[in-house]
This record gives sequence, C-alpha cells and structure tokens, in this order.
Amino acid sequence: MKIGRLADEDFFHRLANLKFIIKGRRQGKFVGAHYSPRSGVSLEFADYRPYFEGDDFRYVDWNVYGRSDRLLIKIFTREVDLPLYLILDLSGSMEVGEPPKAWYAARLAAALSYVGLRTMDRVGIYPFTDRLAIGIPPRQGINHLFHIFRYLEAIETGGETALDNALDEFVQQTTESGLVFIISDLLSPAGYQRGLSHLLYRGNQVVILQVLAPEDLVPPVSGETEIEGVEKEGRLDLTVGAQAIATYRGRLVAHNEAVHAFCTTRGITYLQIPTDTPLEEVIHHKLRAERVIR
Repeated sequence: MKIGRLADEDFFHRLANLKFIIKGRRQGKFVGAHYSPRSGVSLEFADYRPYFEGDDFRYVDWNVYGRSDRLLIKIFTREVDLPLYLILDLSGSMEVGEPPKAWYAARLAAALSYVGLRTMDRVGIYPFTDRLAIGIPPRQGINHLFHIFRYLEAIETGGETALDNALDEFVQQTTESGLVFIISDLLSPAGYQRGLSHLLYRGNQVVILQVLAPEDLVPPVSGETEIEGVEKEGRLDLTVGAQAIATYRGRLVAHNEAVHAFCTTRGITYLQIPTDTPLEEVIHHKLRAERVIR
C-alpha cells in the first residue's frame, strides 16, 4: 500500500505556535528552541557558580561581590535545537483500517515534523518493518519539511514487524540522544522491551503513539469467516462467535496494559490513538495533556 497525499495546509497552519516540551537540559548543535547549560553571554540567566582562577572577569556578578564579598560567575542558558526522531511502523498490519493505520500514522508524523521544524529542531524519519529501513537523517529548516512530505507520501507498507530489531538498529545508527516518537500499532510478536530499554539507556526521551484501527479494537466479524494474514501469508477458516471476540479483546487489552505499565515505570509517555480520533485532538489535547507539546 502506498501512503499518498498528506498535505492539509489549513491543518498545519493551526500547529504553527506549538513547541515540544523537553525533560531536562540538552546539548544541541545549532540555535533552536530548547535550553542547554552553557557559560557566557546568552539568552537567559540560569545560576551561579564559584569563581575559579582563569575565569573571565566579565561574567563575575559584582553586585553579589559587593554584598557578600564572594566572587561568583554567572551561568547562562542558550537556546539550542533538538534532534527529533520519528520511528514509523510500515509493516503489513498498518494496512488495516479505513483510513489505513499507515496513512494516519504518516499524517501524524508529518504534523510532528512540522512542529519540530517550525521551532528549528532537526527532524529525521526512520521507517521500519522487521528491521530499520533507509530513512531521512535529522536536518533543520522548513525546506526539509517538503522533503519529508514527499518521502512520506511515496513510502509503501508491507512485511512483518520486529520492533526490538528496528530499535536496536536505530541505536546503532544514531549517536545523539533526542526526542524519539515511535508511531506504531505495537503488534510486534517478538517484543518491544529490549529496544525501548536501549533507547532509554542512550538518554533519549521516548514517546509511544500506539495507532490502532477500530477494527483492531472490535473485530467486525462473526459466524463463518475466512481470515487472511496481513504480515504472513496464509488463510484460516474460522467460526467467530461472541466468546472468540471476547477472548481476542481480552488478549489485546492485556497486551496494551502491559505496554502501558512498562512505559509508566520507565518514564516513557504512552498514548493509545484510535484512527477515528481527529489529528487536531491528538496534537492539541492529548499530547498537551501528557506534557509533550505546549
């Protein structure tokens, strides 16, 4: 399945004043919109530290010295950019739904890219199936947005999911920690715990956006039904009744609750997002409520 057109100019204009909330202070490469501790002339006073031999006298607070006879150096912050990594699930299970989960996820990735690039962050796209695919490394500048849009509109879905493998490869390919969004249905049979732990160990701030179709939550089947695999070839003839639906839903709820518990204990932001949720509600309400965007 090819993603197709994503642009909605009015929708993106309504995102123009948003900004990501970063936990802690980070070292960046270029001027941006997030704070990083640096000494010297900068945008905002942060703190004091004792004077040490060799420090520049221009940064001594002489008013404090006059009151307390202590030589203290002013420490300032300057705004820096942040690497924003969007890890996007393109496996076969993302073809489910109307609209397909993959299309919804790609639009969500495009919106997050717009927010990041508007605030001079560097944004990169990293699609995956059973391994990490060739994506777009993080870059700055609003022109980069059009590159991202063209890329997202051209990508195709298909194949199996292995989130752990993809995240391991992502950690190996990137050297700078940042804000990592994982946009996926999280239907990864081999697991997710190892890969997420690697992300955290590297100092990344992680947000999981679990995109699910209404059909995932309540399968619209009953009676004699032929089930076709979306990631592995094969068909099954089943008789689907109320008990089978209840068992399926119970297992899905248990899986999602386990993901939520894993994330909560490790400081990972987790949001479950059905594809019938308007994107503006996700951006302006859900992500704001989770203190991801302001």
